[in-house]
Amino acid sequence: MSTVNDLCIVCKKKVGNFKCQGCEDLFCRHDLNVHRNELDSQLESVLNKMNTFQETSEEKIRAQKSTLLNEITDWEMKSIEKIRNAAKDARQQVEERITLDKGKYLTEFQEMKEEIRHRQSNDDFDERNLKKWRHTLDKLKTDISRIDIIVDAKHQNFPLVNSIFINLQDRFDQKCGDVHIEDDGHLACHNFNLFGSSGEIRGKNRYTSGTYRLYLHIQHLDMHPWWFFGIISESTPMQPNSHNSSSSYGWAGHNEVYMHGHCQKDVNGYVSDYAQGDTIELILKCDQRMIRMNNFRSKKSYTIEVDTKHCPFPWMIHLNLLHIQTRIRI
Repeated sequence: MSTVNDLCIVCKKKVGNFKCQGCEDLFCRHDLNVHRNELDSQLESVLNKMNTFQETSEEKIRAQKSTLLNEITDWEMKSIEKIRNAAKDARQQVEERITLDKGKYLTEFQEMKEEIRHRQSNDDFDERNLKKWRHTLDKLKTDISRIDIIVDAKHQNFPLVNSIFINLQDRFDQKCGDVHIEDDGHLACHNFNLFGSSGEIRGKNRYTSGTYRLYLHIQHLDMHPWWFFGIISESTPMQPNSHNSSSSYGWAGHNEVYMHGHCQKDVNGYVSDYAQGDTIELILKCDQRMIRMNNFRSKKSYTIEVDTKHCPFPWMIHLNLLHIQTRIRI
């Protein structure tokens, strides 16, 4: 006699002689067919979603590509317009200067010519006059051939055209310890812990070659801030005190610099001058095996050479937060 456990999962009346390998439930013949039809219907739904995804994804990729190329074209056109305006101003300056110098030379030449004619008509000249006129003529020849104008397109405090870079957009993706991630991966936060404990946060992207620029905005810092930012090798296991990991390279509070996990001070004059609202540019130069940071407010820049024996590729963006309410936006 069949037990309750042997009955069909659907009708609860007939013996469940057929077992579905997926859900592992027992079915009678009729309800198994119904179950298979439901699976066929679900599969058809998945296939339809795949076709829709294929169509819409191609449209989205084309739209994203068009947007990026339009931004580059916009930069190009604005840069060309700036260059054209600067060239127009420079030409105008040359025209004005040349006209001014030409007028001065012509005036001096005309005065000398009239003096010669006057003295010649009156037979009133001697060797002294000839010497003076020869000297004046030689000087005019020299001055005309040596115009004191140069075109200087290099020595500028501020570039006429801003450089353009193509960057990968990174975001925070992994965490370990007393930290969490908010705003769809754009905000790294320390948990509210009065005792102050460390936590590691890593980015999503992997970096192996090329140059990349990332921007960290300090949204909130503790009164006596300590936080670490830099890189770490993907192969290094995550841990709360990740700044001490063997592949950790970067900068921290208290004037600390970390290279393959070792803390050092007084490295290249590094001073951890950070304040709420600062934006830090972190540059990864994979081909040169180095990282660089620029603090836009303090205008301080520092560089660390990375030993890939200790920090092999791929690299990942790496933060470590210690104090409560520390919030860093990428």
